[in-house]
Amino acid sequence: MKKLSIIILTLVFTSLAFAQAPKGFETDKSGVIYRVDVANPQGKPITEGTIVHGHYKVYFGDSLIFQNYDKPAAPMFGAMSQNRAFKGDLIDGLFLMKEGETFTFAFVYDSIKKVQQVPPFFKEGDYAYYSVQITKSQSLEDFQREQDSIRKEQMRINDSLQLVELDRVMEYLSNNQISNIPFDDIYYKKLSSGSGEKPKENDQVKVHYTGKFLDGKVFDSSIPRNEPLSFTIGKGQMIKGFEIGVKLMQKGEKAVIVIPSALAYGARQRGEIPPYSPLVFELELVDIISPNK
Repeated sequence: MKKLSIIILTLVFTSLAFAQAPKGFETDKSGVIYRVDVANPQGKPITEGTIVHGHYKVYFGDSLIFQNYDKPAAPMFGAMSQNRAFKGDLIDGLFLMKEGETFTFAFVYDSIKKVQQVPPFFKEGDYAYYSVQITKSQSLEDFQREQDSIRKEQMRINDSLQLVELDRVMEYLSNNQISNIPFDDIYYKKLSSGSGEKPKENDQVKVHYTGKFLDGKVFDSSIPRNEPLSFTIGKGQMIKGFEIGVKLMQKGEKAVIVIPSALAYGARQRGEIPPYSPLVFELELVDIISPNK
């Protein structure tokens, strides 16, 4: 599970109070240039110390630079005076809003240029626009309690996965006629023979692979790319279990290996691979290139 984080924007904008607002915008007494896109007069006001959840978009002129509307609403900003860069910045803009509202804030070219690189098309006289939708707000204390609860629940799930992992692996080995006697803590089944020596330290190897979960779902494969994976033995470029399996093979050999999570990604979430996931790899050792040859 990806760890939630609060994005604190502390853009240092200058001369906002004197900038002429673009058409359709107005300027608050604090210097915020804003437009109300969706109003919700009955919504809960954003106050000091509030964590706001929702979505936002960033435009340079008419060009969309960033948006997260394709993702679930998540913590975005901390509405805290200590995060204010100057009077009239985005933090002051948040204090104008309520839950359920969408505001767009405008910032002048010169201000943006001072704090970050800008694309060539973004010119003097242009504005950068932050469109902010607030779906939920909560106190910092409530947010921290919620995060603690999420972490504890994830730890409970991870502990459960770890406890049942060995049983799941043993069941998979039995169902797929793979020996439950480990080779250097992984499980190995030769599918077809190769010839010659096995890879040694510092050898470069080329390997075709298909990575699966125990339920058979494929999470990665070199086969559709028609390009074998290349790495050097002993350099820590691969997860330990993968390298152990390749070192058991001869050139041209095909095999299946089952890697316990301790030799894969362990308690870490890796893309779509959950914590404590044993992994299955179908391997073909395509080539071995020794640095001494």
